[in-house]
Amino acid sequence: MEQYRLEIWGEMCPIPLIKAQKKLKTMAIGDMLIMETEHSCTSQGIVVWAKKNKYMIEETEIDNGIWHLELTKTHT
Repeated sequence: MEQYRLEIWGEMCPIPLIKAQKKLKTMAIGDMLIMETEHSCTSQGIVVWAKKNKYMIEETEIDNGIWHLELTKTHT
């Protein structure tokens, strides 16, 4: 399993989601994409999209207003 980090600080949806979708295409099943954001709407948007598309995702608010996302590729 590989871990990848995606820089999405200061970006609002749909840009972070588009970046995540593009990166997922290059990843193998079981790989993890790690993202952090200071925008709750970005975090929520990615979580909703991931669940809808049957990806594993963990969202943690690691500090007041800072969200850490771990998105695991589960299928092609």
